[in-house]
Amino acid sequence: MIIFVSIKKLVQTFWWLIAAIALYVFYQSIALNMFFLLVIGLMALKFVPVLVLPIIIIALGVHFSGDFSFIADGIVWGFWGLVSLPFGLAFMETVYPKFERWKQERKKG
Repeated sequence: MIIFVSIKKLVQTFWWLIAAIALYVFYQSIALNMFFLLVIGLMALKFVPVLVLPIIIIALGVHFSGDFSFIADGIVWGFWGLVSLPFGLAFMETVYPKFERWKQERKKG
């Protein structure tokens, strides 16, 4: 029995195998979140180039926080910032005149 092997198909299968191994190693090193953002970023680069910059910003947030939780953390920080803003302004209104008076006394003396 003779088995015919197409060299072209064999080489093509070899390259697909190399690509699959590279993809697996890449996926293991960067995790699912960054892999997802890489795919979305490449698709945006091809179809909607305007979205590349926001995707890069999100990818940096995912990279440094390790997950998409930086979005929720930013919302919480923003909420507490808005809540504490009146207290900070009230504190500055009480401290600033005293500081200006101290500065004037220091300048005179």
